[in-house]
Amino acid sequence: MTATTSDQNATAKRGFAGKLGRGAVLGLRYFYGLFYLFAFVNKVQQGYGWTDYPKQVFLKQLAQIDQNGVMAAYLTGFLIPNYRLVGIVVMLVWAGVAVGLLLGLCTRWAGVLALFATVNIGLGGFYDASLIVLGLIALLFIVLPTGHWQGLDRRLHAKYPRSILFR
Repeated sequence: MTATTSDQNATAKRGFAGKLGRGAVLGLRYFYGLFYLFAFVNKVQQGYGWTDYPKQVFLKQLAQIDQNGVMAAYLTGFLIPNYRLVGIVVMLVWAGVAVGLLLGLCTRWAGVLALFATVNIGLGGFYDASLIVLGLIALLFIVLPTGHWQGLDRRLHAKYPRSILFR
């Protein structure tokens, strides 16, 4: 039995609920990818990687939070002193998440980057309840092989079965 026949048999066995669930998760993947793409474009327009804009944002956030907490320590100890590097990393991470999720390329790793970004947003004092939802959605992309359902991961995994990038 070939992989194609096996995939067809698995699809035939999967019921309506399974197909609906996969479709919903794929829809979330594309929506989440677009979210990160538009966030990346916004950061480029603001000059986030090459201006003092991130430092201004971090200083404004520092003024609004408890000065004795973990978030203030993270802002003063890491984000503010390294705002240029942080701005570049933010842009690269957001671009990587967008490309990975929209193309189905290294989707599990794109999920890891999205979770990394979400945790760092919270640590930077920009916490609200939506970060919990964004983090849980990112976990879906880490746990589920959505790039194999639809995307480049399936083909690249067939070509490079030992690579951890396309699993």
